[in-house]
Amino acid sequence: MASDSDFFVVRRFEKLAARVVLSMQFKIAKLEETVCRADEQCMLDKQDNGTFQGDRYVQRQKALEELEWRLERYQRFVLDHSELKTRPDASETQITYVKNWLENNNGPICPAEVAFVGQEDLMPMVPRVKPPLRKLIGKFETFRLFWWRRSSRSLTPRHYNHTNNFESDTTFYSEEEKIDKFVTCVTIGLGLGMLIAPLWLLQYVYTAQADVTVRLWVITGFIIGFTSLLSVIAVARPFEILAATAAYGAVLMVFMQLDRAN
Repeated sequence: MASDSDFFVVRRFEKLAARVVLSMQFKIAKLEETVCRADEQCMLDKQDNGTFQGDRYVQRQKALEELEWRLERYQRFVLDHSELKTRPDASETQITYVKNWLENNNGPICPAEVAFVGQEDLMPMVPRVKPPLRKLIGKFETFRLFWWRRSSRSLTPRHYNHTNNFESDTTFYSEEEKIDKFVTCVTIGLGLGMLIAPLWLLQYVYTAQADVTVRLWVITGFIIGFTSLLSVIAVARPFEILAATAAYGAVLMVFMQLDRAN
């Protein structure tokens, strides 16, 4: 499972983590009540409530000492769990890869130890945020494995004797870096096309002495196309796509104004 990031998925244990957080919170809250009661009693007894050295309430001292390590564990656990919650879920493709690998290799791992694969709170150990275009190319396994395929490795019962893995006819690995470079080249090509094509088309429309409305329709079409293309090839939030589209539209409008000035 460590041979590739798409194979290495683990559980978040969200329900158990919620129980642990609530349990730790409850125990800290009970200690907080102890400290608050001691503070109130100290005020009723007209004792100095602003000193640790002269604190006469042993129960409050013990509660504070326990709160030190309980709060530290609680805060660290909450921060770690919140970080796990921000990770994306394991995709159906990744889960299918693991299931197929286990099935094709005749159960190389004890069934009880891989039962987690069927759970709903799986996450990848190394999450990769892929744009829609990258995901689309990844779905074409024939294209992906034919052009970017490296030597396969797998496990069989020989692995139980701590021997090396060997070639398998059922497990294949694709060169993810090469695919990413290919997607980058496609993205650059499409981006340059969306910048150069409207300039030449606007120049052609201007030379043909077409109406301004025609040029506006050309700009509108390319702006819609640019927005659609950006949402496919990039991982961006809506306002980022809107900002890029506004800049793109401004460039086209400037070019049209230059034509009119000439």
